[in-house]
Amino acid sequence: MACCSLTAMADEAYQGKVIDTMNAGGYTYVQVQQGDNTFWAAGPQVAVSKGDQVTLAGQSWMKNFTSNTLNRTFDKILFVGKIDKQ
Repeated sequence: MACCSLTAMADEAYQGKVIDTMNAGGYTYVQVQQGDNTFWAAGPQVAVSKGDQVTLAGQSWMKNFTSNTLNRTFDKILFVGKIDKQ
């Protein structure tokens, strides 16, 4: 499952459908469905909606990330430099 690798390569592309999204602290958090997998990603704030198709670029996985602004801990989250709507 490529979505859950903690050693994702910087040039590996992730694409999928937004199934949940929220903005907090200047970041956009998106829950993305890619094939049979779902995962959370966060990047610079951008306008996206549920159902949008996105491409995530410039990424790094982090385990057990706590967002103080959301008062939530993510088991795994993909931090990205850019969230592009397709």
